[in-house]
Amino acid sequence: MNKKKLAVFIAAGTLTTMPLVAQAIDVEVYGVAHMSIDLSDNEADPAGGKDDGALSVNSNTSKLGFKGAEKLSDDLSLIWQFETEVELDDGTLSAKGRDTYAGLKGNWGLFKAGNLSNAMKKASSKIDIFSDSRADHNAMVGIISDDSKKYDNRQNNTIWYSTPKLGGVKGVLTYSPETGDHDSDELPNKDITPAESDISISISYDKGPLYLAVATETLNEAKSVGAVYEDVSGTKLVGRWDFGQGTKVGLVYEDLESAEASAAAGDSRSAIYLNAAHKVGNTTLKAAFGQADDIGNMSDSGASHYALAAYHSYSKNTQLYTMYTAMDNDENAAYGLKDMKGVSGKTISALSFGLIKRFSSK
Repeated sequence: MNKKKLAVFIAAGTLTTMPLVAQAIDVEVYGVAHMSIDLSDNEADPAGGKDDGALSVNSNTSKLGFKGAEKLSDDLSLIWQFETEVELDDGTLSAKGRDTYAGLKGNWGLFKAGNLSNAMKKASSKIDIFSDSRADHNAMVGIISDDSKKYDNRQNNTIWYSTPKLGGVKGVLTYSPETGDHDSDELPNKDITPAESDISISISYDKGPLYLAVATETLNEAKSVGAVYEDVSGTKLVGRWDFGQGTKVGLVYEDLESAEASAAAGDSRSAIYLNAAHKVGNTTLKAAFGQADDIGNMSDSGASHYALAAYHSYSKNTQLYTMYTAMDNDENAAYGLKDMKGVSGKTISALSFGLIKRFSSK
């Protein structure tokens, strides 16, 4: 056999066996390309020399991931996932790691460890109809004004356990030994300033048209009051009802304590968030309203969040949308929108024209 024929046979054999190898390894490649063109406004004072409006292209948490599983026995599987954010607007991989882990799964539940969303974050992500867009519900849910994002987080060094679903009921427990700036891989891990740790628990019911969840989160030694470090905590109640015929309504109520010492005069606030989606043919109309109350005794520290949108599906994995969203801050509040910082007493708004493309090798 001459060299040319041999090369053809080798190439043909390689192409034939590649799908079999991929199947044996059982790796799924998946991702989301989510681009939008946004017209944004923050009502900035022109006397400061800055424009109050801007046109921008945004990647909206586009992502690329790899995941797989290996059956170890009749009731034990090893699972793993690597997922990262992709900045489509500048063509780079983001430094923002997403849920990445390895773990074990059986009829006793799921155990995994890595960089993970905590139980409280997961409890309401299921009902966020504007996920990863400018109107993402985390602009108000899980955050207190311009406080750094303390609740509803994705954290490194996280241990996760979830029970099997029984009659629609499932429990989740997450623990992160540290969410501070210290190196948690070194022991002992106790400086003069304590490093925060995080524990979060949720119980959910998901069956038929009804989804309900209650979740709590405690940040240990997160707030400095003089020479004493105090724990802060949050509680969240979540519900969603599917009316059938394409109509769903979701509700979140939460109460959070601030970890900022500046809020000592009144360090907690409650918020309510309501959304609705109605599908007409291939178009889904969406709306949301959120209201954050004042932070304790701090007057005029609340805000209102609005969002309206129309999503048109060209296929199961391809959508185009038009959206308007706004965050209306009281005088002493500075809530923003996703990837947009708030300005005290100002309304932050965005008009978005976006596309979403999901893909998977399976």
